[in-house]
Amino acid sequence: MKKHLFLLALWSVHAIALPGTGSVDFTEAIVPLLDANPAFKQYVLCNFEIVGDPMGTRIGNAAMPHLGGAVTGPFSMWANLQGPKGPMKVILTINTTVTFFNQAGQPITDGRLTPAVRFVEKFANIEIDPPDAGQPAMTPGGLKFHVDRRLCATDK
Repeated sequence: MKKHLFLLALWSVHAIALPGTGSVDFTEAIVPLLDANPAFKQYVLCNFEIVGDPMGTRIGNAAMPHLGGAVTGPFSMWANLQGPKGPMKVILTINTTVTFFNQAGQPITDGRLTPAVRFVEKFANIEIDPPDAGQPAMTPGGLKFHVDRRLCATDK
C-alpha cells in the first residue's frame, strides 16, 4: 500500500510540473541578479514576500547538450505585495537578459546555441501581474523569502 501511495504521489508531482520550466532558490538565484541594481533590489526585497519558488525556463539537452537542465529567466513567482491595506497577492516576474558563450569563451551571436557551454544572466526589469486564480497567500512550510522589515526602515 505504501508503495502505491508513493508512486501516486510521484506521478502527481510530475503531472503538475510544467514542461520546460524549472524552479530556483530565491536567495541563491534571484538576489544575486538584483545586486546589479540596488534600487530594484531594495524595492523587491522590502515590498514583497515570496510565496512560491521562482520558476524559470529549463534548457533542454537537445537544444544545448552542455547546459541541459540549467534554468534561466524570466523568473515568475507567487508573491504578496505589501500595501497600505495589507498584503496583496500578485505574480512577480524578474526579467533577465542571457548571453550564451561557446567553449572558446566567445559570446554566441548567430543564434546557433548547441555549442553553448555557459551563460551569463543579468537583471533587466520586473513585472507585477494579477494573481493566478486560487493563488495562496501562504504555502505549506511558510514563505520562501521574507526580509527583515528593520532592514528596510527609512529612518536610518
